[in-house]
Amino acid sequence: MTEEYLGLHEAFEELGALTRLVSVFFTADVENGVHAIHWGDAHLEPDRTFTWPYREQLPVVPVQME
Repeated sequence: MTEEYLGLHEAFEELGALTRLVSVFFTADVENGVHAIHWGDAHLEPDRTFTWPYREQLPVVPVQME
């Protein structure tokens, strides 16, 4: 567990159980740009794990790198 990961748990706990959070996650690298983009609802469970009840992958349009 990193400090950033622990910080996310604290932020979720402060928001409370009724708060909905829409998250966007992506993977990318310098040579090839964005590989994949996903968005969805994330929830912090009582056991301090995250679940994604809804998640959808968004299309990625290839971009010519100069």
